[in-house]
Amino acid sequence: MRFYRYFGTAIIALAILLVGGVYAMPNEPTYVTVTNTIVQAPPTTSEDSVVMVSLEDGHGSGVHIGNGFIITAAHVAGDAKEVGIKRQVGEDLKAEVLWVNKAYDIALLRTSGKLAGQASLDCAQPKIGDEIQAAGNPLNLEFVSSFGRIAGTARAAEPWREVVITDVTTVMGASGGPLFGKDGRVVGIVVGVMPAPIKNGDGYVPSLTGFGTAVPASVVCQLLGRASV
Repeated sequence: MRFYRYFGTAIIALAILLVGGVYAMPNEPTYVTVTNTIVQAPPTTSEDSVVMVSLEDGHGSGVHIGNGFIITAAHVAGDAKEVGIKRQVGEDLKAEVLWVNKAYDIALLRTSGKLAGQASLDCAQPKIGDEIQAAGNPLNLEFVSSFGRIAGTARAAEPWREVVITDVTTVMGASGGPLFGKDGRVVGIVVGVMPAPIKNGDGYVPSLTGFGTAVPASVVCQLLGRASV
């Protein structure tokens, strides 16, 4: 399934790393400015801003940031031109895929349907120890949250150009979902997991869980043409 790709890629990348291989970085980014068309929301509406992004072969997560604009992971949207949007309450909607940035694993969608909540982006870099809430649709669960902290500052970690490390439980289907900070603003977008190696006979195999990775909201702000604050 498309939205599982980067979890599988992370496992493959780990296996290659263990034997001294090199994994190629994704394509160069594309910058799009939508500053004047997105209205920031008060943090009290944040949890209602989480949506499920549905495709024919699977699903991921996303977050509504105002005026019908939804942020998700690039590997969730893939090459689709249109995706389904499931809300916590109400009928399902359709959303157009405006652009996909594979280098940063971020995509921007837009729906003409009405969404109940919207979240604000925190354009500052998160810090180690910051409390976070990851919200999304992992596996066959819908609209659930897990809680943790930022465990590592922003860095390149193949195949991602820039991610922060978290200790939040991250599994398939959570990709594209938001990391909320204590004030309810989005501090990151979940994109994958860095699996830990497990001893297996004479060798090692990657586990299905490990440290989570998220694109900092500061990067999303840059891709949207916003200045860091």
